[in-house]
Amino acid sequence: MTAVAKAIKKVATGPHLSKDLTQQESQLAMDEILTGRADPVQAAIFLIALRMKRETDDENLGILQSIQSVTKQISSKVDELLIISDPFNGYNRHCPIAAFLPAVLAACGLPTISQGVKEMGPKFGVTHSQVLEHAGIATELSVEQATERVNNADIGWAYLDQAQATPRLYALQDLRTRIIKRPSLATLEKLVMPIKAQQSTYLQIGFVHKAYPPVLAWLAEQAGFASTLMVRGIEGGILPTLRAGSNCFTEHKGQAKQYPVSPKQFGLEQNTRGVQPQKNEQVTAAETVELGLNALSGHAGAAFDSLVLGAAMALNHFGLQDSPQQAAAYVRATIKSAKAKSYFEQGLVK
Repeated sequence: MTAVAKAIKKVATGPHLSKDLTQQESQLAMDEILTGRADPVQAAIFLIALRMKRETDDENLGILQSIQSVTKQISSKVDELLIISDPFNGYNRHCPIAAFLPAVLAACGLPTISQGVKEMGPKFGVTHSQVLEHAGIATELSVEQATERVNNADIGWAYLDQAQATPRLYALQDLRTRIIKRPSLATLEKLVMPIKAQQSTYLQIGFVHKAYPPVLAWLAEQAGFASTLMVRGIEGGILPTLRAGSNCFTEHKGQAKQYPVSPKQFGLEQNTRGVQPQKNEQVTAAETVELGLNALSGHAGAAFDSLVLGAAMALNHFGLQDSPQQAAAYVRATIKSAKAKSYFEQGLVK
């Protein structure tokens, strides 16, 4: 009997008889799925049964370790690196302005990568990949090429697609779309570490439901992240609302610690939650690029303030700036000097 079949017999026997898997059992089952040895129907049953039962920490860790084992990982030459993980399935109500955040952070002295896919069900929203591609940025870099950009002090940032970093997981897209409901993979893929820093690799990740921070904190520590900032962000992303406080969290020794964020701490006042489309009823990559480039040119508005907030939170939390006010002032100055826009343009396809 295969590892997936054995796992199904334990986790798919109803609300009272289902049993939890060990970390090893979960990892072996996921190994079979990622290597194509599992029957697709059984793979779907396994993933949805876990979700219905509710995954344990050990089950999530087993799956994450399986994913990481087939992810190409390279050590960069930089001492510190931030990985930002917006929802891979994108945005439907707000423009994903965080696609411009890695360039801003790199210009502020923190090398940064974002990771994702071009499109992902069941949401099929606008993604970082779509925005960056529309802007002329390279979105199909290999892990080696992305690492080279991170190592280059004149660039310091990159977008890395799952198709390049973890192609075996990317190959499950059709299966995941047919499952309809999002399995645990939607969370765990955001914890993958394709590029490592010499000293400290950080993670900035979004969440929606209150139950997630303890899970994310424990998994992030197990995955090897030196520190993690968990943001209760717009549409589950890494940018919090601009018009009110947000209940965010940080990770300390694998535990989630409250980290309330108020835009006023960063000198921001906005009436809008985030960057919403103005020219079209629906979010588009084209309008996101227009708003993002305007923000990088120093034009005031929700896009500019979102980049200031997202970058300042990271710089303050990860120890590059001493206070929210100082961090925000530094980010504003970096953007208005045109340095952030210059860093963004270094990512253009040559």
